[in-house]
Amino acid sequence: MDNNQKLSVMEKIGFGMGDAACGIVYSSLTMFLTYFYTDIYGLSAAAVGIMFLATRIFDAIIDPITGMLADRTKTKWGRFRPWLIWFAIPYAVLAVMTYTTPDFGYSGKLLYAYISYALLMLCYTFINIPYCALGGVITRNEKERLSAQSFRFTISSASGLMVSMSTLFLVDWLGKEDKQLGFQLTMAFMGLIAIGMLIFCFLTTKERVTPIEDNNVSVKKDLKCLLANDQWCIVAIITFFSSMAGVMRSSATLYYATYLMIGGISSTSGTAMKSAFVSTSVIGTILGAMAAGYFAKRFTAIQLFKNINLILFAIGVIMFFVPPVWLSVVFPLYFLIGFFHQMYQPFKWNMMANAADYGEWKFGRRATGLSFSGNLFALKLGMAVAGALVGVCLGLLGYQAGVDVQTPLATKGIIGLLTIGPAFSYLLLWWLMRFYKLDNKMMEIIQEDLLTRQKSVENHN
Repeated sequence: MDNNQKLSVMEKIGFGMGDAACGIVYSSLTMFLTYFYTDIYGLSAAAVGIMFLATRIFDAIIDPITGMLADRTKTKWGRFRPWLIWFAIPYAVLAVMTYTTPDFGYSGKLLYAYISYALLMLCYTFINIPYCALGGVITRNEKERLSAQSFRFTISSASGLMVSMSTLFLVDWLGKEDKQLGFQLTMAFMGLIAIGMLIFCFLTTKERVTPIEDNNVSVKKDLKCLLANDQWCIVAIITFFSSMAGVMRSSATLYYATYLMIGGISSTSGTAMKSAFVSTSVIGTILGAMAAGYFAKRFTAIQLFKNINLILFAIGVIMFFVPPVWLSVVFPLYFLIGFFHQMYQPFKWNMMANAADYGEWKFGRRATGLSFSGNLFALKLGMAVAGALVGVCLGLLGYQAGVDVQTPLATKGIIGLLTIGPAFSYLLLWWLMRFYKLDNKMMEIIQEDLLTRQKSVENHN
């Protein structure tokens, strides 16, 4: 084992396919599920917000448990890769069930939404945590890890583009006048694609970084080491606010496009305009992920991360004051938000891997699954807060599903949720980066020391 482990292009593509499979369903949840629940399924915006908060907090609590289980999984295929195969089919089935609308009364429909959504997020956890941990063990080479993360987010963004451009058209085509059936069949199609991607990821990747065996490990010791890892704590807080920014904006997008850009629910602009607006940001994410690798070679990761968040803050504030009907201005601004938001994602996820290495270096114990699951706990907590905030704010501000014209207060609320809310999260991310100290020089020291330790153990055995 050495710090110069190179990854083939095929393995990087395969690694990216794993996140693309997660992204197909995740993108549909962030882009369409709030709208689906309020305007198609018939739930109130406030009820949806509370449901998101409750189920996502429950799911987030499961994350550390999943991470510890993954760390303790031992198979001939590794610790993390097998989980992708074990839960691929249940994941696809639950995606369909979440967009299924049984003919129950209001209370029954709400209960069904709670159960189906909670189970889907649980299955997502069983795939996504081991997958994210896989990114920390495919190589110790930080540049190769960052390159793999860049591939990951480029491919994942492409899957998000597929979802944004095709979902509403597939709903209309497959369901005809029945949008409930259209969403159900569309998710069945997406689920089959996700299964194929997860299998491809499993077959093309390899786990190369193995922890030094420690027979004295315990759950209590793992948790104590994790919480004592100051750099992990900083990355977790960063992950929380990054998640809040992305989910808040995504959840508000369809409301913004439907009621403020195209003139209401009965506008003839309809599906094409909404799909174009959603896709504009997603195209930006693809190009942003691709640009991350280019800029990483020319600037330090920490400074780049800080500058990107300042730019995102400025764009959000500017867009708040731009009337939604100024399409020639709104579209480019929304493209730039997608571009810069995705550009920093590879750096953020590489920061998670660095924090796991730092924890191993500082405490002599590597718990990759727990480390990533803890960050995903923060990510899902951010999703929960953002999803609840969108639903509750819409309810308090007088949002009404299906009307042509929203009240001025509801209109301002939708604009604010799309722009100002995420903007202040980005400002916090810029400020938080002053506490992150794992720069290139520090990571070189850590990696060399870990390699020396590993060789010492191997020679002793």
